[in-house]
Amino acid sequence: MSEAGHSASGEADYDAIVVGAGFAGAVAARELAAQGRRVLVLEARDRIGGRTMVGTFMGRRIELGGAGVHWVQPHLFAEMQRYGFGFHEAPLANLDKAYMMLSDGRVLDVPPDTFDREYNAAFDRFCARSRELFPRPYAPLDNPEVLALDAVSAHEHLHSLGLNELQRASMNAELTLYGGAPTTELSYPSFVKFHALASWDTYTFTDSEKRYHVAGGTHALCEAILADARADVRLGAEVASVAQGEAGVVLTLASGARFSASIAVLTLPTKVYPDVAFEPPLSAEKQRFIENAEMCDGAELYVHVRQNLGNTFAFCDDPNPFNAIQTFAYGPELGTLLKITLGRQSLIDIEDIDAVAAEIRKVHHDAEVLSIAPYNWARDRFTKTAWSSYRKGWFSQYKAMAAPEGRLLFAGSATADGWHEYIDGAVESGIRAAREARRFFENPG
Repeated sequence: MSEAGHSASGEADYDAIVVGAGFAGAVAARELAAQGRRVLVLEARDRIGGRTMVGTFMGRRIELGGAGVHWVQPHLFAEMQRYGFGFHEAPLANLDKAYMMLSDGRVLDVPPDTFDREYNAAFDRFCARSRELFPRPYAPLDNPEVLALDAVSAHEHLHSLGLNELQRASMNAELTLYGGAPTTELSYPSFVKFHALASWDTYTFTDSEKRYHVAGGTHALCEAILADARADVRLGAEVASVAQGEAGVVLTLASGARFSASIAVLTLPTKVYPDVAFEPPLSAEKQRFIENAEMCDGAELYVHVRQNLGNTFAFCDDPNPFNAIQTFAYGPELGTLLKITLGRQSLIDIEDIDAVAAEIRKVHHDAEVLSIAPYNWARDRFTKTAWSSYRKGWFSQYKAMAAPEGRLLFAGSATADGWHEYIDGAVESGIRAAREARRFFENPG
């Protein structure tokens, strides 16, 4: 290859290079290949899947990243239908016990029916205007009032509702989990949009976030999509720089290898963009979004407890580090596997088994922790944040991150119109980027 990144004949190596082999990248690659394009996928990790990741713990498959799926998430559901994947149901219904840890550390043992009723009442109150604000949820900024309300934090709105102690604590725990930050930072309307996407229905929303996973695992679905692309895929290929000019784009890896194409589709998590040198630089609007918009300090953790605790769920209000603790599996011989989701991993060392055990015993007093399986997305150098959440004032700016710049197209869940904290948002964004690519090739001028 010449210094310009083209072959001796002057032709680019590929029509399109996709950076990232998560769901956004896999879908973009497949759609580009369906257009007849020569596609290269560059993935910095030694695996595909991005911020979804499947592992094993106590002989069971576990999801250590994005996992929640539902049929009201149309892009992902279509992919599951296309490749023959069904739903696996988590044991969230028919709880034996429900707990609420308040911000001061007190733990309430709440009858499950009461817990559901009070949480649902809080959620309904918080999202009471969802249909009014988002009559068409996939056009979330069409209502001018949404732009004005973006400056309102989730905390400010929550504390204006006159909720009781249990309602306020359970809703604040949920919001902390979604924001991956104190609720004083989270954009109020960015969360309400999820309620609108779930058919303006609290029960459906709750099912979409906690109850259903992909049968066979998210990794298998991502593999099926990427296999359909028949693209060249290179793992361990960390992109160091991206240069674009009139003839095309040249991507240089940390190893020094160089590849050229007519266009590039970038699906990096937002906070990773500063690790790549762009020539010319990205727009000022994108740079401001990258610096300010996202904040999620989240992580995932599985814990094996000797005792059979039954089917339980607990919300823990901020600043308690474990926002949601739910039974993943249980039985007389197994004991209990707990799945824990943290919005603010910086509040605890999730690799310290003693610290983890001490937190669990605040809810399950006699629990004997035998082993743990943590994954810290906020400290992963190829993500730097967990799920995509918007700081107040920045939800209204997400389209700046999604906008094409010359021969560069941008995808990833943070750029989605719809379910931006979910796999569905990543799939949606990959479809959009491929559509933008089609327009570029039809009219490259």
